[in-house]
Amino acid sequence: MKVFIPMAGRGARLKPFTLKTPKPLINVAGRPIVSHLINQIALSINTKIEEIIYIVGDECYFDDKIIKLLEDISNQYNAKTKIYRQIEKLGTGHAIMCAKDSLNGPAIIAYADTLIHGRLTINDEVDGLIWVKEVKDPSSYGVVRLNSKSNIIELVEKPETYISNKAVVGIYYFKDAAILREELRPYLNQKLSPGEEYLLNFGIEKMIEKDYIFKSQILENWMDCGTPKLIINSNSKMLTLLTPEPVGYKKEGSVEVIEPVFMGKNITISNSTIGPGVTINDNVEIKNSNISSSIIMENSKISNTELKNSLIGSNTIFDGKFKNIYLGDYSKVESNDDE
Repeated sequence: MKVFIPMAGRGARLKPFTLKTPKPLINVAGRPIVSHLINQIALSINTKIEEIIYIVGDECYFDDKIIKLLEDISNQYNAKTKIYRQIEKLGTGHAIMCAKDSLNGPAIIAYADTLIHGRLTINDEVDGLIWVKEVKDPSSYGVVRLNSKSNIIELVEKPETYISNKAVVGIYYFKDAAILREELRPYLNQKLSPGEEYLLNFGIEKMIEKDYIFKSQILENWMDCGTPKLIINSNSKMLTLLTPEPVGYKKEGSVEVIEPVFMGKNITISNSTIGPGVTINDNVEIKNSNISSSIIMENSKISNTELKNSLIGSNTIFDGKFKNIYLGDYSKVESNDDE
């Protein structure tokens, strides 16, 4: 099995947290978003992941350090790493075709901007699978239309009238990715009108027109990570699902930890209450603070505050009265009680 991870975007909605770190590599509930995604795939399928294909952007942003991090993730599953670059952002279909030389055999395509938790079951009797989440307001999503045999017959983006409540979450299985490649190849030779993009859905719909069988499969837990608020909510939910044990931190004075909480390496906490729903990454110091439903990135120092629903970037010093704040990397905020 091959796993394709298109991740060439720069996470504009998550700036300043994505100025140096691609969104799929932001640590949520103890590991990067893309690592959670691959881990769930590896735990679910009954076959080995042979190769992970990352489709990234230009070398100025996705530099050697980023590529090394991606290789390290692949190595956790004894999988080969292949890197392709999408320099022009021309859509989801274009992104996949940047890796056209690898598009063959059984494959999963998974977009690395969401968290998932739950089993992905591969049905070898069909030509493709599209994972979906049942939602209350389908008009905000792309949804699948099913026939009486529960086969997918159409993909509809943000329907104005009700079609189904099964929203596409961005994870797909193809029994033979070469078929998708051949359907997308002539499509990418067409000239785009202003504002248009080459879409992955086009290739899938062409396959459906030729009587290839696609089924939908409901995913139990799907969490969006598109904005700071959504990342914080997804972090809390993922911690509840994973229930990690906060172990190995240095405790000074009175400390209360209300689970679920994730703590990385070299954490020092003094006279503080932490949790629930908190992720603290490596090399963090926290003093005289109450923190809940928040993420603290690595190498940061937090003191004399009460934080909730907050995202604190890496290498940051925060000593302030704010209760809800998004603070980017390398920031410094200190209160001045003398003024």
